[in-house]
Formats: sequence, C-alpha cells, structure tokens
Amino acid sequence: MSTHPATASAGILARLSPQGRLVGLDAARGLALLTMMVTHIYPLTDDAGMPTFAAIFSGRASALFAVLAGCSLVLSTRSTLAATGRLRDVAPGVLVRAASIIVIGLILGAITTNLAVILVNYGVMFGIALLFLRLRPWALFTLAGVWMVLSPIVSMWVRSSFGLEPSYLALSWTDLASLENAVLELVLTGYYPIIQWMAYILLGMAVAKTDINKQLTKLFLVGVALVALGRGSSWLLLNVAGGRQELEAVANASGADLNAALYINSYGVTPPDSWWWLTIAGPHSATPFDLISTAGTSLAAIAVCQAAAVLLGRRAWLLAPLSAPGSMPLTVYAAHVALVEITHPIFQPAPMVEAGDPVKLTTEYAIHAVGFIVFAIVWKLFVSPRGPLEGVIAKLVKAVSPKRPQPAEPRDG
Repeated sequence: MSTHPATASAGILARLSPQGRLVGLDAARGLALLTMMVTHIYPLTDDAGMPTFAAIFSGRASALFAVLAGCSLVLSTRSTLAATGRLRDVAPGVLVRAASIIVIGLILGAITTNLAVILVNYGVMFGIALLFLRLRPWALFTLAGVWMVLSPIVSMWVRSSFGLEPSYLALSWTDLASLENAVLELVLTGYYPIIQWMAYILLGMAVAKTDINKQLTKLFLVGVALVALGRGSSWLLLNVAGGRQELEAVANASGADLNAALYINSYGVTPPDSWWWLTIAGPHSATPFDLISTAGTSLAAIAVCQAAAVLLGRRAWLLAPLSAPGSMPLTVYAAHVALVEITHPIFQPAPMVEAGDPVKLTTEYAIHAVGFIVFAIVWKLFVSPRGPLEGVIAKLVKAVSPKRPQPAEPRDG
C-alpha cells in the first residue's frame, strides 16, 4: 500500500510547524494578538464601572507582545552574529526593520480612530535595542529587572517636575510636525512609553539568548514568582502601608478614577500629582509593580506555549490557530487595526455612549479572530511561511545586509 498521500499530507502540515522553529513562541504571539483583540473589541467596564472579563487581558496582552518582540530581535540576528561576531553586520537589517515598522505604525495612526497603535514605539525600541544586542543573558536579565524598578521613578520625576500629563493619541504623520510633542509622547506620556517599555524588550532579548527548551520550568516558575512579587507588593503598599487612603484623597481632589487605575486602564502612565501612584499595579500604569507582574505573566505564557509545542513534537501543527497568526504578527496586527475601522461602526455604533450588545460584540470578535486564524493558516500552507508584510520587510533587510563570505572551493594539487 502506498504511503505517498500520508507523506504528502505530513509535508503540508509541516509548513505549520517548520523544523527548527520555536513554534511555541509563535503560539505565544498568537495568544497575545487574540487577547489584544479582546481588549480592542469588548468593553473593559460594565454599566456600573466595574471591570469585565476583557480587563483580565488589559496590559498583559501587549506586555507579552512586547517581550516576544525582544525575542524576535535576537532570533532574527543570532545566526549572523554567531558567524561574524560583528554588530555592524546586523545593524543595517535591524534599522531597516525598525524603520519599516515605524512607517507602518504612522500609516495606521493616521487611519485609526479607535486604537492606540504600538508599532511606532516598537520601531524606535528596536533601534535602541541594538545597543544591547551583544549582552549576555545574565546581563540582559539584570538590566531588565533594574529597568523595571528605576524607569517608572525617572518617568514620574520628569513628568511631575515639568507638569507633563498623559497623552492618549496614536502617533501619525501629522504629529511629526511637532517633533518635541511626538518625542515626549513616545518616551514619557504616551500609551506605550518607551522609557518603561524598553524593559519588556530587554527581557525578551534575555529569554531568547537562553536555551529556552531547557529552561521552560525555570521560566514558568520565575514568571509566577514575578506575578506574586508585583501584585503582592502593590497590595501591601496600598492596603497595609496606607497607599489606598492617600490615593483616594488625591483622586477626590483631582477627579482621577482610582478604580479604573487599579483594575482597568491607566492609558500608559499614572497621573504625575502623587508618588503614591507608583504603588499600583493596574493595567497600562507602567509602575514598577505593573511592569514586574506583567513580565511574570509574559514569561509564564511563553513557557506554557513552548512546553505545549515540545510535548506535541511533530504534531505541533495542532497549535496552528495560535502559531499561524503568531508567525506573522505585523501583518495580523496591521490588518486588525484597519479592519476595526470597518467593523466598529457596524457592531458598535456608539461604544462610548451605549452598552455593547454581547451578540454583536462576539460577532465582531469572531470576524477578527477566526478571520485572521483562517487567513494565516491558508497563507502558510499555500503561499509562504512569512506573512505579506513580513515578506516585504525580509526582502528589504536582505537588500541592505552585508553578504556573508562563502567558503573557498578546494583546489586540486
């Protein structure tokens, strides 16, 4: 009996889990993308102002996405650095990738009216990350930890000293006309402030420089410990050291929503009017405790996803609903941002005024989640292992990257 059909089928399925690729990291990226879509489509609060199920993913999904971006940076340059040892051999490619992401982010920022686009910040952080690309894992882990603790303090000092308020706008081409404001938003006051979010990139770089498959248990346990440390320390400062009473007084005086800051969303950074704000661990607050706890959830998610891929072995293609869109995150993220502009007016005509209809919300989410899962699987099976945008950027990177010298042909005699 011929085994050709079975062999052909196995070969096709292998395209969903290529040999040598860390499919679990793709699955973790897919998880980040799909949970980000939850926070983009479902309301984070109910009619009483209390957090909904979607608030569980607020801040955590984007943190995981950022940590994995740091992983990708190392993995995409590792072979060249290993072969030549020269940073200048990978710098052009990294900078072209960074510039491409920035351009796509600016385009999306110009068309979106609903989402805070993260890509411009990513692109800038990729360029900055070049400075740390040759550091060893222990140095990167140490630097990421110190960054999580100190960067929010520096941010608060600068913002309180100069009266800089949070900014909630997505950067677009028009914002470049005021370069000073654009830089302030990118670095200090925006939804994804680089001064704090670089910690996630550094952490991802550290993870990718370890032997991930041999460190899965350690990564998971460290992740759980970081969640306990971040959330637990914040709870003690708020409920035992008197932080909550202090913040209630500050919030009453300023009109700030303390409940939202603690459980729902701080839109990037805390208010600059009290140092007690740094004791919270709320989503998108970018405090030390927020950074530490979301770093923990990211490490745990990466460990679980990669462990699943290892356990599945040749059947890792079963993770395709996560790993396929996760292997083309730029394409899926950009298409999702654009598609939201079409689906939101249909399914959520007045999302800030009217309570969302659960059926309509779920329908909209299904269009995005199922649509991009199916697209990514079909694209990988029949078109290319890279997504459309990833393929274009890969060609640009190849065009500017130095050619590796080929080994000399042996001569007779």
